[in-house]
Amino acid sequence: MLTSQQALADYDFERGLIVPDRLTRLDHAHYLPIAEQLLRTYADSVGATRQQVHQRAEAVLEQLDDCSSRRMSALIKLLDDVSQYESDRGRQAAKLRQFVFQAAAPSHPLTSSPNGVFTSEQWAVKRKIAGLVDKPWEEIERLLYADVIEFHPLKSFEGYENGAALLARYNVAQVQACLYRATRMTLWIQKDLQTITRAIKLSRLMHRIRKLDTDEFQFTLSGPASELRSTRRYGVAMAKIIPKLLACKDWRLAASITVRSGRPMQLLLSSRDGLTSPKMPADEFDSEVEQDLMTKWQAAPVEGWTLNRESELLVVHQKIFLPDFQLVHTSGIKIHLEIVGYWTPEYIAAKLKTLQQFAHERIWIIAQREHQSELTELPPEMLKTILFYKTKISLSELAERLETIAGTQ
Repeated sequence: MLTSQQALADYDFERGLIVPDRLTRLDHAHYLPIAEQLLRTYADSVGATRQQVHQRAEAVLEQLDDCSSRRMSALIKLLDDVSQYESDRGRQAAKLRQFVFQAAAPSHPLTSSPNGVFTSEQWAVKRKIAGLVDKPWEEIERLLYADVIEFHPLKSFEGYENGAALLARYNVAQVQACLYRATRMTLWIQKDLQTITRAIKLSRLMHRIRKLDTDEFQFTLSGPASELRSTRRYGVAMAKIIPKLLACKDWRLAASITVRSGRPMQLLLSSRDGLTSPKMPADEFDSEVEQDLMTKWQAAPVEGWTLNRESELLVVHQKIFLPDFQLVHTSGIKIHLEIVGYWTPEYIAAKLKTLQQFAHERIWIIAQREHQSELTELPPEMLKTILFYKTKISLSELAERLETIAGTQ
């Protein structure tokens, strides 16, 4: 994603709206051949330093009269995001500098033209040092400051499918950058409900979901803290949802954003705005605890049971709930697993309320033992099913419970 300094937007103060910068086919058709040239420039620059690659990219972008320095910086950042630069490992550059400077110190001052006063010819000293290091001086000079980010060489360039894909990524990135200062986001969804629910769970944000009379589902997202304690990271978490959202249909969002003046503004977006996401982020787990459970299960599954990554959506009146996992027995028994994490007062209060609303479902809770006292308000039947762990979930304990359940049917 972009940095805050690379975010560009227009402000409609009369309506209180933020409009992110956008490159369109109608107004910016001249950007397409330049974008293609940028991709070729990066692909042809493998081995060059980051500084050299950026200078070449800037020279290409300078052909555009309407490309501001911030827009230029944003496009280069997106190209860097799909590039791999070789960094200095083991502080080799610092060690090389120390050796070279110490070896050259007795000969200082160096001169290109020795005279009666200054007798140390610089190339003679460099050849001597090159012999000591056993590398050509040109290579030594290249490695001498390899720990400075501008001098990192470009190792590989993954790139984008084409210039249009780069410009599409720019448009999405500008929307994401506007969300960095977001304090709340409301989504209205009609389709792809599980995809959105999973993305929101992965965002690690407080969220409420309810079904509206219009058959839409409303998601309200905020940071797990009050306005006084909110930080930029909650807005960044909201921004990360956007690529997943763009792959879905029939949705709209309204985000509350605080601009630098402190004035609240809104960002409005919908599936009809034509934004596309060139790359879908890889699926991940909500937490290391979830990943650990799935890894253990795949290595030693419990006979007769299947562990599904996602549960089915549970609906009660206007409230919906998507537990983290679902266990299905060959007999048809279904058990939902919910891992309770992010122990902030706001989070646990909302989680307890949700679990109480779905107490009639067969939901087993997994939680750290140190938080046992915080779950006492759960219904008695749910309290009996809690599986506590210290640092890692015990698969053997879960297996014992499952075998007991299967044996009683």
